[in-house]
Amino acid sequence: MTDQSILIQIYEIQSPGAAEPLIAMGVDHIGSVILDEQHWKNPEIKDTVRLVSESGARSSLLPLFSEVDAVSRVLDYYQPDIIHFCESVLTQPDQLSLLDRLCKAQMKIKERFPEIKIMRSLPVRPLEAGTTGGLSHIISRFEILSDYFLTDTVLPVSGQTEADHQPVPGFVGITGVPCDWDAVSRLVEITNVPVILAGGISPDNVYEAIGRTHPAGVDSCTRTNRVDGRGGTVRFEKDYKKVKRLIEEVRRAEADNLGG
Repeated sequence: MTDQSILIQIYEIQSPGAAEPLIAMGVDHIGSVILDEQHWKNPEIKDTVRLVSESGARSSLLPLFSEVDAVSRVLDYYQPDIIHFCESVLTQPDQLSLLDRLCKAQMKIKERFPEIKIMRSLPVRPLEAGTTGGLSHIISRFEILSDYFLTDTVLPVSGQTEADHQPVPGFVGITGVPCDWDAVSRLVEITNVPVILAGGISPDNVYEAIGRTHPAGVDSCTRTNRVDGRGGTVRFEKDYKKVKRLIEEVRRAEADNLGG
């Protein structure tokens, strides 16, 4: 990977066998998910993280919890290259205390593990008609604490309970729905932190998405997963043909100088 390359990040890789084809294809970041704070120790994921890091790619670990001591135990055990936080940080007034808590937690993790990069998901609603969704304040809080931003889709719900009505309550991601690319483009312009575009990214739309947003990288999970006989997405199982096509389209966009 060169400094000019558009990063490709693929998620929900929970075993070495699932990671090996992605490594061979040249995926830059390979992400695994820790689903449960009580059952956080998974030797197979640890082997995956080690394999990815030894291959020259970067391992990314996403825990579905953010308590500092719990995350520290995870980092001590797995030693990933990147820790990824994806709590649904929204902009309603009642979320300010959550924002403060997450900033403090991220600061502590950065102090304890300076060698591990930090990725922070930013919630972007679909088709926001030319706004950044009120994220400027959130960006200003997290910029100094983050090595990457990941812009992902948060599904709009009326009222104050938006964060609780996502596919994983309280977290951003795995909607399979593209976010507002115009809003992402503006976010790319106002931050010096590398922005990775997520949200419904597939082989069919990734070229256009890169051209519209000029990100440092793209992330795909749902739209490169396997589909069952009824057309439903199968969690934690990749369709490697889709991944290969996505990589080809990203490299085509890169050749056309569309990245950030």
